[in-house]
Amino acid sequence: MQHRAETSLAAHCRARRGEQGTSVLEFALVLPVLLAMIFGIVELGCIYFANATVTKAAQVAVRYAVTGGGNEDGTRLTTIIAEAQRVADVLPGSVTVKVSSWETYTAASGSGSEGDAGAPCELVEVEVRYHYDALTPIVGKLIPDDMVLTGRERMINEPWLPCK
Repeated sequence: MQHRAETSLAAHCRARRGEQGTSVLEFALVLPVLLAMIFGIVELGCIYFANATVTKAAQVAVRYAVTGGGNEDGTRLTTIIAEAQRVADVLPGSVTVKVSSWETYTAASGSGSEGDAGAPCELVEVEVRYHYDALTPIVGKLIPDDMVLTGRERMINEPWLPCK
């Protein structure tokens, strides 16, 4: 009777070793797919964060621009750009900021006056551009090397001086 128990125990152990090998094989097949999904989620989260950041940087900068701050001492344009860069400072690398204006909001077509934040009651636009570099190596090969995220916001300048 004892010999029979040892034989069934040995057979059970051999069967368990076969199941363990199957589990390792299944894990080896599923692991790359699981890692690709995790890296994809992380990469999409980083892209979303960077896009939200450049959009917020443009919003903050244009809100500052419409107040006319820095108009008296001639630092208005540099301060607007600095406001956008301050918000986007959390991103690795650098951002480019373009400030443009139009005389009236109804004639806001074309490129406007680039490098000018406009006078009171004129339309001002702040555009923040960021070159996104992939964070993860696996999914990064699927993202184009020249991916540029852009945030753009327009508002009408407040009448800090009488409007024309």
